[in-house]
Amino acid sequence: METILVKAAGLALMIFAGYGLKRLGVFRTEDAKVISRIVVHLTLPAALITGFRTFHFDASYLALIVIALVSNFALLGVGLRRTQGGDLATRGLYALNVSSYNIGCFVLPFVQSFLPPEALVGVSMFDAGNCPVNSGVAYAIVSARSSGQRVRLGFVLDKLVHSVPFMTYLTLMVLSILGITLPEPVYQVASTVGGANTFLAMVMIGMLFEVRVEREDRRLILEILAVRYGCSLAMAALVWVLPLPLLIRQVSVLAMMAPIPSVTMVYCEKCGCKPSLYGVLNSLSIAVSLLLTFPLLLVLHL
Repeated sequence: METILVKAAGLALMIFAGYGLKRLGVFRTEDAKVISRIVVHLTLPAALITGFRTFHFDASYLALIVIALVSNFALLGVGLRRTQGGDLATRGLYALNVSSYNIGCFVLPFVQSFLPPEALVGVSMFDAGNCPVNSGVAYAIVSARSSGQRVRLGFVLDKLVHSVPFMTYLTLMVLSILGITLPEPVYQVASTVGGANTFLAMVMIGMLFEVRVEREDRRLILEILAVRYGCSLAMAALVWVLPLPLLIRQVSVLAMMAPIPSVTMVYCEKCGCKPSLYGVLNSLSIAVSLLLTFPLLLVLHL
């Protein structure tokens, strides 16, 4: 428990540092765009490479990939339906922030503290279904629907091919299935670069955070968070009563309580969303996820 609290406090301090430096004039809100490009093109792909260092494809955990994909697309569908007819910025803000989960920076510490070691494999399998969605698939679908086009395979593939995180993930997954590992020096360099990913992402959240939110924006933020966590709790309850192994249900429920992935802000910026809105959404989701996860650990007797 102490480890979880220390990690949560550390993330909060990183966010506060970004916000404080912006208020002191060291950074401007516009500078967050530079950091977002560093994250999406360098540190996030490196973090993915590091994560696959010990990943091994296990067929017995395929159910977790299915659960992750179904939950992601269900949330994405709800977000798109609620903003039907809206522009790219509106649909992007809603759909992208309602769907997907931050597994690496949030779920892993809980799993390491409360579940047996084999649960780490389960988390990796859940992320195998989750990562493609937040690495480009959701953005491709939102872009297609917002431009009035049908979600054609060619349109989605074009968006995905130009998504560095997704192409990195896809390559690593194929290599893992084939049993191919990268040279050790690659993992060492990736570990150094990827180690900066969480810090940069949290500082970016702080730089984008704005406590002054207009009344209509405040209502939208609360609505997005309510829809995201309301649907996630409903899906978690459904998974919990399914005839699945206990470990799979535990991992799934914890994963569905995860906050919005930091990479979502990168795609929100591409959609032209208001920076203060998706910055506030991301940081608030961390607080909400913590408030939901701790009671769930007790209720589920983890």
